[in-house]
Amino acid sequence: MKIELTRPHALDLPTLRERVRRRFEHYADRYTAIPLRECVSWGERTVRGSFRGGGGVLTFDEAALTVTVELPFFARPLRERIERLLQREFALATDGSIAV
Repeated sequence: MKIELTRPHALDLPTLRERVRRRFEHYADRYTAIPLRECVSWGERTVRGSFRGGGGVLTFDEAALTVTVELPFFARPLRERIERLLQREFALATDGSIAV
């Protein structure tokens, strides 16, 4: 099952990338039992990750932040909760008035 979300932004790419990195570090520090830092690879305009049968790609461009997540079978009942989490994190990363 796939989740695809896109959120427009007005940030320059280095700022957006840094804000996304900070959100990622927040979760990596909070959930130390999950090896998040080992599950992700950072490219210039993408972040790719996979864990326990699921995976996703976060793509940065000048106008939008896009995520595509492939949920593993066991996570499908949590789809709505995962979408809400992603939408909240997109808002935190893209809204220039929110300090992260």
